[in-house]
Amino acid sequence: MLSFIEQLDWLRWAAAAALICLATIAVFAWIGAWRGKRYVVALIEDSENQPGATELFVLAHAYSGGASSMEGIRKTVREIKPQAHIMSLDYNRHAFSNGDAFRIAELLDDKLEAVQQERHYSSIVLVGHSMGALLVRKAYVYGCGKVEDAPRNREARAATREPRRWVKQVERFVLLAGMNRGWNADERPKEMPFSVWLGILCGMMLCKGTNTGLFLRQAIKGQPFVSNLRLQWLEVAHHADQLGIRRPTVIQLLGDSDLVVSSEDSRDVTVARDFIWVTVENTDHRGLIRVGEVGVPAQRKRQIQQAFGDDEALRRLKESNSKLDQTEDPAVTTVAFVLHGIRDMGAWTSQFENPLQEAFKKVCGPGEVLHVHRASYGYFAMGPFLLWADRQKHVRWFMDQVTELTAQFPNLRQIHFIGHSNGTYVLASALAKYKTLKVGNVALAGSVIRRDFAWSQFVGRVGKVRNYVGSRDLVVGLFPRLFEIAPFDLFNGDLGSAGFNGFTDGSVLSLQTEYVRGGHGGALVQENVPSIVDFIVNGNKTDIDSVFVGTRPAVVSLLSNLCWLVWLGLVVLVVSGYWKIGSGVYWIAHHMNPSLAHTSMLDWVSRGVYVVLLWLLLRTL
Repeated sequence: MLSFIEQLDWLRWAAAAALICLATIAVFAWIGAWRGKRYVVALIEDSENQPGATELFVLAHAYSGGASSMEGIRKTVREIKPQAHIMSLDYNRHAFSNGDAFRIAELLDDKLEAVQQERHYSSIVLVGHSMGALLVRKAYVYGCGKVEDAPRNREARAATREPRRWVKQVERFVLLAGMNRGWNADERPKEMPFSVWLGILCGMMLCKGTNTGLFLRQAIKGQPFVSNLRLQWLEVAHHADQLGIRRPTVIQLLGDSDLVVSSEDSRDVTVARDFIWVTVENTDHRGLIRVGEVGVPAQRKRQIQQAFGDDEALRRLKESNSKLDQTEDPAVTTVAFVLHGIRDMGAWTSQFENPLQEAFKKVCGPGEVLHVHRASYGYFAMGPFLLWADRQKHVRWFMDQVTELTAQFPNLRQIHFIGHSNGTYVLASALAKYKTLKVGNVALAGSVIRRDFAWSQFVGRVGKVRNYVGSRDLVVGLFPRLFEIAPFDLFNGDLGSAGFNGFTDGSVLSLQTEYVRGGHGGALVQENVPSIVDFIVNGNKTDIDSVFVGTRPAVVSLLSNLCWLVWLGLVVLVVSGYWKIGSGVYWIAHHMNPSLAHTSMLDWVSRGVYVVLLWLLLRTL
């Protein structure tokens, strides 16, 4: 049996070996990340291409593949379209690539435009596997002129441009295991073994810890690359006639045992309702591009050939595969999105339904309908609210809601917004991250947005903004207020005290109300509903006498300015409890059993229980 010293030496060597392994992996990841940032994007022409073709097929490989991984698909296309031109997209696919998916799609758009100007194809078919499916669709919406988030457009900040030549010739997309809603990093697909999912989680932790793998992370469900694409796709579909663009046919093939993309994320029912869905049996994510002449590979090949076939082949595909429920409502032209905050399930949102409908009927045109959207992301406690990652989950949820509303109401012209507390943060963060998001009039109550939030940067994307500042809102004045003070702004720099101190941006000052009587929910009392409704529907600033007060108590302002002292007191209290909990437990136990001795084990067990209970308390308060 090893002595204590020998055991200690063994542990040291084991720890050193683990650190060396982690350092080696980190260096490997950084090298791959650097290589991926070079934006090497090429369109490789098939050696069998003959001059004079009028039809072009573009093949885009998956994240983990390469141009050569699409060889089976290339041969399948060549068999049924021997005269067509085939080109393969190739881009850096290192596992830890820090390449920019936005830039890759933009470069693909440029290259296809150059090819079209030179060769004048009359028909273009875009084929993408997995991540490649997202890239070809993104290049397409860029080509259609939806360039809000295009890298080269960051300075111009234009929302649209004229459609390019090549997109007017796109007649079909064939998506192979396309991750249309992105891939889900939080939930394990039913078919995925736990060991594989655990490996993915560890890989994602490594990527975040080393700031690598940005290209892969851009394809996660709810990230701007994916969410913006969904809204851009809808915009193009709704306005294709005005843009002079044909609406291409989209065929999506997905294996029945795909461990990477779930059927829900692949189908993206709300956005991709016009797609033709094809389930390929006995096939996983990578297997979908492995075709052959016998057995299951031959069956895959036949289904893929149908996707490349004529109108009769497409008709048979439609008839033999499931159809999606069409739940559109063309009558709705305006949405009022009402969103609650923390420690709140949003019961108060119901008080806006009838007043908003009545006010809208007075100003709307014939046949126009308002939809009041009162969705809830569930109870959100104070503890998770202080964590950026937990707040961002609700931002992604919000963008999914906006996308689904846009899909459900094809004639939607405007989304107005009423938000309280964390609901105001959700909107501000979404505006900053998602350049496709546009809202109409915005009413904010108990806002936890920073005072210096630059509303003037969102001209054209945001209508009028009205901020109700609470006279006694110490929830905002004491807690988010701290993160506007250096150096605490390093921790939660996107939180602030706009609901207590008001905004400083000149573009919103004229519509700001200082002050609303009461605390964190002071602006949401029944008496103030007409004021909010009048602003949302008509854009008017109306202050209700029974709710409005001209000043706030000096002691409230003093307390807010000393918010750091309140936080310090809480920290001291928590830390003191941590160190003293063992003595307290011993004192209680000793009175129950005088023979009980005070041991260090009792202290550590007590502290462990204390930390767990404190965390559970923060997660539920």
